[in-house]
Formats: sequence, C-alpha cells, structure tokens
Amino acid sequence: MERLFLLAARSRGLPIWARYSATTLIVLACFGLRLLVFGWGPGQPYLLFFPAVILAGVFFDRGTGVYAALLSSLLAVCFMVQPQGILRIADPTDLLALLLFLAISVFTAFLLESLHIALTSLARERTSLAAANAELAGVAKARGTLLSEAVHRARNDLQRLAATLRLQAGAAVEPAARQVLAEASGRIMGLARINARLDYHREDGHAEVAIRGFLEGLIQDIREVALNLAPVALVVRAEDHLVPMARAVPIGLSVNELVGNALKYAFPGDMEGQVVIGFRREGEDFILTVEDNGIGSDGAVAPHGSGLGTRIARALAGQLGGHLESGSAFPGSNRPGLRWVMRFPCHGPA
Repeated sequence: MERLFLLAARSRGLPIWARYSATTLIVLACFGLRLLVFGWGPGQPYLLFFPAVILAGVFFDRGTGVYAALLSSLLAVCFMVQPQGILRIADPTDLLALLLFLAISVFTAFLLESLHIALTSLARERTSLAAANAELAGVAKARGTLLSEAVHRARNDLQRLAATLRLQAGAAVEPAARQVLAEASGRIMGLARINARLDYHREDGHAEVAIRGFLEGLIQDIREVALNLAPVALVVRAEDHLVPMARAVPIGLSVNELVGNALKYAFPGDMEGQVVIGFRREGEDFILTVEDNGIGSDGAVAPHGSGLGTRIARALAGQLGGHLESGSAFPGSNRPGLRWVMRFPCHGPA
C-alpha cells in the first residue's frame, strides 16, 4: 500500500482538468460494470461505485474522491433507484442508503488523503535520515582517519625521542647516567608500542579499544623485545571489554612496567617461569593482574633497582581512579612468586 501511494505521487501532480476527467472515466467504467453485473435493476445501486471513490482518492486527491462519490450518487439515483430515469427518491430507505453511501465515500476520500500525506512525510523523513546517516558515517570515517594520523605521528615522535636517548646513553661516561638514559629510552619505546597497538585494536573508528586484543598484541611486542632476558612464558588471560583509548594508555603502561619488572627480577639466571596477565570485570570495577611464579618479593619495592617501575605503576593506578596492591602468588612454596592486582572503576578518570 505504501508503495502504491508513493507511485501515485506523479498522478497527483496532473492538471485539475486531467484529474477530474480521469475520475469521470473511472466512475463511468464502474457504472458500466454495474450494468454488466446487475443490469438495470434497482438492487445494489452503490456497491460497485466504491472502487471509483477509492481509486480517485489514491491516485488523485480527496477532491476527486468526493467528486467520484457525487457523480456515482447522481448516476445511481437516476438509473438504479425507483422511480428510474429521474432525479427523485420516493422510498425513505433509498434516501438513507444514499446518505450512507455519501458519508462512507467522503470519509474514505479524506482518510486516503490523510494516509497519502502521512506516507509522503514518512518517505521524506526516511530520505533525510538516510542522508544524515551517510553524513555521520562520513564524519566518523574522517574522525577515525584523523585519529589514526594523530596516533601515527605521536608514535613517530616517540620513536625519534627514544633513539635520541639511546644515542645519549651510548655516549654517556657514567654508568649510572647510561643506565638511566637506557631505561628512559626503553619506557618511551614502550609508550610508542602502546600507541601502535591502540591504533591497531581501535574499534570501527571509535575512540575505544578492544582490551583483550590490545593486551595480547602488547605482550607479543614485549615478548619479541625482552624474552632474551630469561626463558619465561608470557600468557594473557583477559576478558574482552571496550575501554576508552585515554584509559587504555595507562593500562598498557602499567602492564609494560609490571611485566618488565617480572622479567628483570623474578627469574634470576636462566630460571624458567611464567608471567600471567589477566583482565576481568567485577561489578563496576576492572581488575588487572600481573602474576609470576618467580623468586618472590616483599611487594614493597622491586628486588633490585630503584623501584621506579613500581612507583610508576602505582601512579598510573591512581590516574585511573584505582589502586595497586601486591602479594605472594603462591605463598608457602619455594617459588612464592608475586601477584600485582590493580583495581579501578570501569568508568572514571583517565
């Protein structure tokens, strides 16, 4: 029905004389059909005129629908209502039937006009909505392109800065200064890797990251860079949640620091081991865990070094609106290990 009304939009634009002439022909056709079916008898004088009213209302307008009803009434009264051949109604029942036919026909004509207006308005709104959706899709695509470009430029800048620090570390005379510059370069490269993974795992142009794929990619990067330190397996056991990019950065930096500490200090010599990175949701909080089965620690500071990595991880937890705690992963065993647990709200500061 909707398609029929939309197709009739062209016929509604015809000149007035064309619409009313066509309506007259439709009424005469219905009159001929009435004579063919019932003859000149008085029975059912109005029944086959209803299609004329409906066709005029659908393909033209309510004016032609009312005109079809009046013309049909005129023909029915003249030729099918007693006394036949004159414009007069003798029987009150026939008068009631005429009034009923006119009332129903006029109501039908106005109803069809209202339906046409509603469907035309709906079609226009659909067209406008489709255009708006196309425009929004274009904006989203452009935003995604700009975001990717920004991430790419930031990654390049970070890589250049890390390379500069490595050169300075190689030229430094003091071992302490060389170590500090090398660690700074490593952290900047870690941030560059995080930026690369953020862009890779970003969802459909939106500023959100699928956290499981992000962590798996980040751990793969760490594995390629750092596993020459010890024969340690890195395992990711993460639920998949969408996390804003602004919050994914401190999450990735925390993982980089905590896993880096585990690889440096939890497995001295050629000790084999495993580091498990977990991510899950509990109620309104996200839980990030980094657990190893190494030699263990008191949890307050790293076994060796300055403890800067731990302090950075705690600061990042605070930036997320949460906190970082540590404890033995396997208390009582000869390899108690260390478990870091970061809890922070799902929705909060970045």
